[in-house]
Amino acid sequence: METKIEIRKRMIEARNSLKDIEVETKSMEVRKKFLDNFSHEKRFLFYYDVNKEVRTKSLIDYLHSHGKDIFLPKFDGEKFVGCFYEGVERLLRGLYGIMEPLSDVTSSDYDVIVMPGVAFGEDFNRVGMGKGFYDEMLKRIRGYRVGFAYQFQMFDTLPSDEWDEKVDMIITEEKIYRR
Repeated sequence: METKIEIRKRMIEARNSLKDIEVETKSMEVRKKFLDNFSHEKRFLFYYDVNKEVRTKSLIDYLHSHGKDIFLPKFDGEKFVGCFYEGVERLLRGLYGIMEPLSDVTSSDYDVIVMPGVAFGEDFNRVGMGKGFYDEMLKRIRGYRVGFAYQFQMFDTLPSDEWDEKVDMIITEEKIYRR
């Protein structure tokens, strides 16, 4: 079995090779599936996409404009905390170039937590960028955990460590995986 480092390297290269139109087309399918399953929920923690991750910006703005409570991860110097999203004009570039809310209003209780990943397994393990920020945050917050991925990022199983946190659902442009 490949190591997490090998998987991470290979999947980042594959993701970075996507054309922008592919990213948008595949992301649109993921967003549709997400809304079909979760538009009735009220409180969301989302990631704000960077590079060629599954796009979330339009989904965040759509839900925000429909009165949903949206939170985004913000680095507080040691860890991620979920801070209230007040609109795109109230974001600042933070850690690793990721846009973060200016708000300091936090929460640890969500209906749905949406996270990116470099790879996901049908065993509901996740490989991220290797810093452990999401795993650490997931230990402190509550909510239904949804990973957004492209189908090529799916594996039957992934290596995991005792500190890794599983997801409850993975949505790709082709399929929904439920635990």
